[in-house]
Amino acid sequence: MRRPLFFIFIFVFFISFLNIKDQEDFINKTNIQIQGIIKHKKEKDDYDEYVIGNYLFRDYTKGLDFDVGIVLNTKAKVKKLDRYIKSCGYNALVDIYDYKVVDKNLFYYNIGKISSTIKENIRYLYKDDSNFINSLVLGLKSELSQDEIDMFSNTGTSHIIALSGLHISIICSFIVFFTSKINTFYKLFIVILILGIYTVMVGVSYSILRAIGFMILFYTSYFIDRKNDGISNLCFLASLFILNNSYTIYNISFQLSFMATLSIIYFYRYVNKYLKNSFLSVSISANILTLPIVYYNFKSISTVSLLGNLVVVPFIGIIIYLSIFSIILFNFNIYFYKILVFINRVIIDFIYFLLDKISNLTFSYIEFENTSFIYVLVYYIGVFTYMIYKEFKTLGEQKNDLQGYYKEHKI
Repeated sequence: MRRPLFFIFIFVFFISFLNIKDQEDFINKTNIQIQGIIKHKKEKDDYDEYVIGNYLFRDYTKGLDFDVGIVLNTKAKVKKLDRYIKSCGYNALVDIYDYKVVDKNLFYYNIGKISSTIKENIRYLYKDDSNFINSLVLGLKSELSQDEIDMFSNTGTSHIIALSGLHISIICSFIVFFTSKINTFYKLFIVILILGIYTVMVGVSYSILRAIGFMILFYTSYFIDRKNDGISNLCFLASLFILNNSYTIYNISFQLSFMATLSIIYFYRYVNKYLKNSFLSVSISANILTLPIVYYNFKSISTVSLLGNLVVVPFIGIIIYLSIFSIILFNFNIYFYKILVFINRVIIDFIYFLLDKISNLTFSYIEFENTSFIYVLVYYIGVFTYMIYKEFKTLGEQKNDLQGYYKEHKI
């Protein structure tokens, strides 16, 4: 059977969908006791957001200022419990009305301090451009202004400010390059270790977990010299996520991340066959299966995404590399880091200038007052029917080639 993991994924998906359908959401207004590690913190304009164990807490007073790694024993009340909160992997959104610091987890605490140091160094080095770099390196998209977010959205380049496979592949190539002379097993261990620490540093999300899991599977097959099948890897990871949390299927980040990856894996070779341009081919391929999700959930579609991605994607790797090296050299060589910062800021300002011009075009995006799920359903039925047809066609061709091989050798 070709790609049995795909059929396993379909089975897991529908079982999870039926299981959720039979469950009822409710809001438990009674007091609860929570003791857990503060695993992540986001500083937003209106509130500070903390992940405490498996619960989400928002401090609108911005007066608590907990450090990552602190272990809290709290009394709280459930504020919100719905499919979205559950799909993000949290038990509930809570209000804390009493707390006590009981311990400190050194692993999370030290990683939190490293993250804060990197963020402050970037702010010092890059000033006005620091929010963009922090979104690229640390996933701090919340620090971008609304005008910046709208600019990326209107130009179809929002994926570059959300940590995904593009960023992880750049970081992995950086690691592999500097460990080129290390034994294969130890190199794989270093890649997994650094990516694991990086996940804790930037906060767990489906896009980052999918990207890291996919990259680990890819490098594992590469280092042990085994054939790698992208669609099978993707189905395996998606099945694990859904088995861990059935509500995952309702998470838009999960949907976009996995659909974009599947779309690139499947359609890239067909698109690039005609365009002969990897950047354009990847952009078009990714949009084939994600366009309906964007249309239905965000009620708008960018018409200049190809142009926007052609402008920005080729420079993302350069910006990330220059950012990393400038941070490393910050405490060692004042002349080199200033040169790197200057070059990086010129590139970023150039990208912002072009994206701003593109986003202000009158036809840069199409807005919809209402969206229809029927259109989405018909679109996916058509596309997946074509994909299934191509799969059966490939199976038939492989079977005929194999039969021809046996006949030839029999003669």
